[in-house]
Amino acid sequence: MEKIIEKLFDIKKIPVKFFFVIWICSLLLLFLPAKIVEKLKLDEFIAEYGKYVGLAFIFCSAFLIVTLVSFLTKRGKSKRYIKSIEETILKSINNLDSHEKALLREFVINGKSALQLPFDNDTVQGLVNKHVIYQISDTGFAYRDGMFFSYSITGFADDHLTNNMLDIPSDISDADRDRILNSRPVWAMERAKWDNIRNARW
Repeated sequence: MEKIIEKLFDIKKIPVKFFFVIWICSLLLLFLPAKIVEKLKLDEFIAEYGKYVGLAFIFCSAFLIVTLVSFLTKRGKSKRYIKSIEETILKSINNLDSHEKALLREFVINGKSALQLPFDNDTVQGLVNKHVIYQISDTGFAYRDGMFFSYSITGFADDHLTNNMLDIPSDISDADRDRILNSRPVWAMERAKWDNIRNARW
């Protein structure tokens, strides 16, 4: 029943402004003072078609009320969904495992907001499912170690993700730098190695 009502009162399909105009017009015709109605020469029209104006007012009122309730309900659901996603993201970035931290550190190491990541990698897909990263391109590239697609960190995650969460000290020592570089994902080190070989040839 709810789906049927949504189809009947779908804001995107029905010209709500048109019904609102009819509602305003019928409201004015029904409730304007008699003197104004006489000046507008509408007294005879109302006398003859008043019942239809009343029906139009009732129908449009019901339509607008249902439309408003439907809009507010959808808006409320959307806000609750977004809040749920944000809570999931916060929980995820505060409980990252070593593989997830290593992957997210790649954005810091490369100094980029978008990176090509292995599509079939469990860590990549896990962070996608947690809404921490998202795929920004449908075009992939085939490399020796699989198919890579472009990914970026979601806005909310990026706003709340800190270097501390990624085990990156504020003052990085040589030992810290070596630790971070040595803990890079295997695919990242393979890509870096082949990029260096390719650049050396040129």
